Amino acid sequence: MMNKLSFIAVLMLSGAALAQTPSPGATPAQAMPPPASTMAPGGAGPAKSAPADTSATAATTTTVSASDKKFVEKAAAGGMAEVQEAQLAQQKADDQKVKDFAQQMITDHTAANQQLTTLAQKKDITVPADLDSKDQKELDKLGKLDGKKFDKAYMKDQVKDHQAMLTLLQKEAKRGEDADLKSFAEQTVPTVQKHLEMAQSDK
Repeated sequence: MMNKLSFIAVLMLSGAALAQTPSPGATPAQAMPPPASTMAPGGAGPAKSAPADTSATAATTTTVSASDKKFVEKAAAGGMAEVQEAQLAQQKADDQKVKDFAQQMITDHTAANQQLTTLAQKKDITVPADLDSKDQKELDKLGKLDGKKFDKAYMKDQVKDHQAMLTLLQKEAKRGEDADLKSFAEQTVPTVQKHLEMAQSDK
């Protein structure tokens, strides 16, 4: 009986020893190399991640020259002044011709201002929100006048202002670097030329 039990015990011990012995060619778990995707060439260590290719998603921006930017700012400020002075003329002018002229200024310059503002937004240019000091001074001066005195002063200012605006537009139309702004100037020149002729005839 003892011999039989001893024989069984020997068999069990032998089986346990065989189960713990690694099979030929097996590699211990801790010796397994990391995934190939994290290894540098030659097994020198973890590879650095390749930089993402952002060329396909990089935004394309057009840099507007300083002269084109200045044109936008001056044209927008001048157009805004034209509209505000014309609105004042609608209230204070004595001559109906002056009021009619002022209404034409509101219609044409409002449209041009909207077009220029849209272009400016596309090109990341901030247009003035308020009149510059010179235009504000003119507006304040006109605000103190009434009737025929207002008519005379307003039309005189309109000749001067449209001469300056025409020169600004013609310069941009000829020398502008941005195609869109140059086209805007070319399209607006005839309108401002007409305004100038109207102001000169009604002065």
